[in-house]
Amino acid sequence: MPYEPVQWNPSFETGLQFIDQEHEGLLTQLNALIELLARDAPVAEWQPLLDQLITAVSEHFAHEEQIMDNIGYPGHHAHRLQHQHLLQEVAEFRAQTMTEGATRETLATVRFLKFWVLKHMVQEDSRIGQHVRRGLPDTNK
Repeated sequence: MPYEPVQWNPSFETGLQFIDQEHEGLLTQLNALIELLARDAPVAEWQPLLDQLITAVSEHFAHEEQIMDNIGYPGHHAHRLQHQHLLQEVAEFRAQTMTEGATRETLATVRFLKFWVLKHMVQEDSRIGQHVRRGLPDTNK
């Protein structure tokens, strides 16, 4: 169901503890927002949570970018551009909620937020962990 909270599962893990902890925190915030949207809370009630989620994601992106710099991640530039695109996309979405207010379709909002947070986390951030693991010595020899 689209209003179901997102449960953490191993496929979300990058293998980098700091990033994974932040991802879990983002999912907690996302789920709180989904809960409000699912019960048709007024925009004035859920908009602050959306703003908090946007801020948390922006801070998380900055942390990720610093980690990518530190480890010499080869896809750093493209990943940073994705972050910029995602933040722009959610800023536009946020602006729409301000102008459309309560007329915005709740189901579409939930779907957008789940896609926005999960797609990048699962598809792109996992590559950072893969890069780190490739660079680690094999301890099974």
